[in-house]
Amino acid sequence: MDRLEQYRQHICAVLARYETKDTITICDQKTDNYLLMNLGWQGYQRQYGIFFHLRIIDHEIHIEWNGTENIIDELIEQGIPESILVAAFRHPDLRSETPPKAAITPV
Repeated sequence: MDRLEQYRQHICAVLARYETKDTITICDQKTDNYLLMNLGWQGYQRQYGIFFHLRIIDHEIHIEWNGTENIIDELIEQGIPESILVAAFRHPDLRSETPPKAAITPV
């Protein structure tokens, strides 16, 4: 199994740990989009949003949105190198100013 396929499997496994009745995972390995979403109801208020979204682009893992505290640490623990994580939600000019792991959590 090649490294990219291992990363895909690790990502899906980590996201699956967060799945509940109202939290779903979407692991689209064809387009390399991986999401953790909230959907359901709180009283009469519709709950719908993205907790976490990443994409694999050119052998890098682009964090499009991270509304969690632990997922990045779990991905690194699974063997995904911090050096291939890209804080894609930050402007490209600002990404290099912060170490990768610190840059992954949105402000």
